[in-house]
Parts: sequence; C-alpha cells; structure tokens
Amino acid sequence: MRKMSGRWLRLAGIGLATAAVLALTVGFGGEREVQYDAQPESVAHSKEMYYFSSVDSMVATSHLVVYGTVSAVGEGRFTGADEDGSTTSQIRLRNVTIAISDVLHNPKLKPIPPSITLEEEGWDSQGRGYIVNGVAWSEVGDTGYFFLQHSFGTNTYSLTSSDGRVLSKDGALVPSNIERELAGQITTTQPDMFVLDVYKASQDYASGLLGSSDTVGSQPDSTEGAGA
Repeated sequence: MRKMSGRWLRLAGIGLATAAVLALTVGFGGEREVQYDAQPESVAHSKEMYYFSSVDSMVATSHLVVYGTVSAVGEGRFTGADEDGSTTSQIRLRNVTIAISDVLHNPKLKPIPPSITLEEEGWDSQGRGYIVNGVAWSEVGDTGYFFLQHSFGTNTYSLTSSDGRVLSKDGALVPSNIERELAGQITTTQPDMFVLDVYKASQDYASGLLGSSDTVGSQPDSTEGAGA
C-alpha cells in the first residue's frame, strides 16, 4: 500500500487498557515471534493522494465501487521493508473479504468475482495495531459502499481515500472519516438517494461528462491511473 513507510506525519497513542491480544507466531528473519493486537492501539496520520469535494469525484477516481458486506477479516501480506532490507518499518496488512451484492461503478467492465479482497493497514513490526486517518478497522458484518482502487501487482484493492468506505447502519450512512468535509455531505444524504447519486456519477464518467479528481500531495499517481 502507498500510505505508510516514510509518510507518517504523526503517531498518537490511544492505548486500550483492556485490549485483547491475538497471539500469532510469525518470525521476522527468524529472530523472534510477534504477537498481533486484536484491536488497534494507536492512530497514524498520513498525507493522502486524493481529497474529494464531492461523491461524484470520488466515483470518477475509483477503479471500482461496490455495495457489499464484510464476510471475513484476516492477516494479510507484509509490506514496507526499509531500503536496506531491514524490517524495522515493515507492517502487516489486514485482508478484508467483501461479499459483493452490487457493482455500481466498473469503468473498464472487468469481470468482478462474487468476493474481493480489500487491504487495510493493520500492524507495525512490533505487532501493535493501528488505524490510519481515523478509518476504523473493518469488521465482519460491516455493510455498505466501498470506493476502491486496484493495488498494482496484486488481486487486491485499497480504499480510494479515507472517505472511501460508507457503511449503512440503521437506515443512515456512516462515513469512514468523519473529520473530512465530504462526511457532512454523505451523512445528510438519504441512503436510497446515495446509491442513485453513485450510479449517475458512474454514467456521467462513462459519458465523459465527469472527470477524475486532481492529485494532491507528494505521493505518486496510481500506476493504473485515476478511474482506470
């Protein structure tokens, strides 16, 4: 994933006194075993590639938008080793399986399987759980809209931005990053209107009436490009 190594702006501890620890035996270079937190204990803040002023622009910049339910969560791959090959900055991702109920935006008309894997950041090299930019860990049963970009070189996806997960709970929409301007727009939209807005944005993008968002910050563009 593109967010972490060398790009953390701040790491603030939000210790959970009673957090359970999930013990997993994983060796880093065969030197020691790591215990992975069952719950995050800190939050990291990272500059993002995209800042969206509207849901339309987030649709246009996404490679895929689906409505679905998280059916499983597990340990994913390691990433972020230092240039010298050491693992002091290595992180372990979480694999989030999304069972798809509906595909709302698929501009390349790629075959989409019934379930896809979303990667989200999970643990540092010490096994300490963390979240990024206020986006809580996905949990089994989470149902909603996922705005995704394909992770180059893998069969997995990542959120297009920290705004990219919009859950549906008790008849209301719950944005993934409540601190962003876009969250206010999302929470004031009725769920049945939200899905229509996403469909319309996808159609406008296909017709050339809607362009993708400009990139911001110092991070490189997705290898596939916006809306690829």
